Amino acid sequence: MERVIQLQTGANNNGRFFIEENNKRIAELDFEMDGDIINAYHTGVRHEFEGQGIAAQLVDKLVDFAREKHLQVIPTCSYIFAKFSHSPSKYKDVWHRHADEPTGNSCGLKRKSD
Repeated sequence: MERVIQLQTGANNNGRFFIEENNKRIAELDFEMDGDIINAYHTGVRHEFEGQGIAAQLVDKLVDFAREKHLQVIPTCSYIFAKFSHSPSKYKDVWHRHADEPTGNSCGLKRKSD
């Protein structure tokens, strides 16, 4: 089944990508924008829909959005950070990183080779 990912924006530069099924929200990715920076801070999928790749679809939509709008993403959500860390070359054009940002296997994450 093809699921439609919707974008909702609100006051205070907040936004959300989400999926609804049968008038029920089943997944969401929340973010804040500041200029050309997106702080992606939350991803959630209802328990009964876990393991179907839905969160990954939301991240892909976020990344597509960032690329279209020439924005950078700070992956403060642990799930999004893990996705970025596991495939850094896939996200390097949108991953906002500081020159002095710590690197390595933080939180037990191991990077894949570029």
